[in-house]
Amino acid sequence: MRQNGFDLKCNVKVDISIVIPAFNEAKRLPLFLHRVISYCNRSKKTYQIIVVDDGSMDKTWEVATSYKTRFSDLGTIRIRKNRGKGYAVKRGLLESKGKIGVFLDADGSVEPWEIEKNLHYLEEGYDIFVGSRVLRGKEQILRVKWYRKLIGLVFNFFVHIFLFKNIEDTQCGFKMFRKEVVKPLFSRSYLEGFGFDIEILYLAHKMGYRVKEGPVSWHHVSGSKINLFTDSIKMFFNILQVRNWHCTPINPLAKYLGPDEYNYMYELENYHWWFVSRRKLVVHLIKSLNISSPTILDAGSGTGGILLVFSKLGETFGIDVSEQAIEFCTKRGLNKVTQCPVEEIAYMDKTFDVIACLDLLEHVSSPVEALGELKRVLKDEGKIIITVPAFRILWSQHDEALCHLRRYEKDSLRRDLQEAGLRVEKMGYFFFTSFFAVAPIRIMRRFIVSGQRPHSDTTTLPPKVLNEFLKILFELEIKVADNFGLPVGTTIYAVISKGD
Repeated sequence: MRQNGFDLKCNVKVDISIVIPAFNEAKRLPLFLHRVISYCNRSKKTYQIIVVDDGSMDKTWEVATSYKTRFSDLGTIRIRKNRGKGYAVKRGLLESKGKIGVFLDADGSVEPWEIEKNLHYLEEGYDIFVGSRVLRGKEQILRVKWYRKLIGLVFNFFVHIFLFKNIEDTQCGFKMFRKEVVKPLFSRSYLEGFGFDIEILYLAHKMGYRVKEGPVSWHHVSGSKINLFTDSIKMFFNILQVRNWHCTPINPLAKYLGPDEYNYMYELENYHWWFVSRRKLVVHLIKSLNISSPTILDAGSGTGGILLVFSKLGETFGIDVSEQAIEFCTKRGLNKVTQCPVEEIAYMDKTFDVIACLDLLEHVSSPVEALGELKRVLKDEGKIIITVPAFRILWSQHDEALCHLRRYEKDSLRRDLQEAGLRVEKMGYFFFTSFFAVAPIRIMRRFIVSGQRPHSDTTTLPPKVLNEFLKILFELEIKVADNFGLPVGTTIYAVISKGD
């Protein structure tokens, strides 16, 4: 497979995938890759090696690709611009094929033989194994600088206070995951830098996954990319961010909207002020493109209400991964809606003039992969209209009810778009007026734990007078957003074109 910097070819069945995040590692990577490949060739297990080049400015990419002739199941992912170790590990593990996913630092501070030495923990029923430089073992060899020990002790003291108490060393660059827990964990993570470990472990703690910490040998290697002063400050701040972002209960088994949410959407989509206003915004954006009789794809059609409106603008098609959604679309008389994931769109290259991707990206585990597929089916001069929920701080039971995996900031959406090779033509906020009512309510609701099943905020219709007033208000807001832009809102919208 090769797209958007991916080059991952491997056997159909892989026991273990090794992910190596690398940023400007052209000098240190060859020696470590040699040791990893030698280890994999000697093992009875089948291995896949994935080197993730995190926007390196040296020859890291060329070094990694040169080793493909020495190990047939070595793949590479090239990230266009440096985003951080956390993002590189996330991309690698989400693309991995093994029953077990492991990440090892490119400096070789932990040797690959620690994998099968500790593999039995996952075979015994644990979901995650965390390598530790704090716990002691019989054959363990440690060469850790004293200042790293001190910083690590202080950092983990605060982790124990604010997040969890059962892990003594959260930052060791060696962790193993069963495949079944990789998507639920990493698709919900935000942190892209060195603090990502604590977010993943906190999510695992909240989801009830079984975590085993065990001693591993570790030795200091010169040339570290960590700035012990600035990165330590960022990581202490990350502790507070993680606690704030993930304060609501998490259901790792929820994948699609429940039957109730689909029913509410089907019944209210043509009347509720939120659905009506978002639809008017999108129609306005499509009309402003001045494309005569466009061929339109609605990616993530839901119950089909907006697809009916699109049919008045041009020839329309829809896709949705949910069988329930397809049934509701059929109920509306829509017969050009295909059941397929957005990562594997069942249409030929360069088919559509306009693609509407409305509140969909927050549902997919790998947004860059989904965006790459949207780019594939978009005509060269076509446009993509995107809407996503805004601001992580607004996360609440509303998002859990809708099976969201994330909320976006402008910068995070822009980075994903750029990584997929797309260009932002226009980006702004919508639902500015309601932001000031919604924000305090959602923030307060996050700290109220209810035993009831969560419901979204659009399951009931407001009083008729208020509902009509809000429709008029947000119709005016469309004009303001279009001409002047808005400073905040509960939704981010964007008009996108092909970048390369």
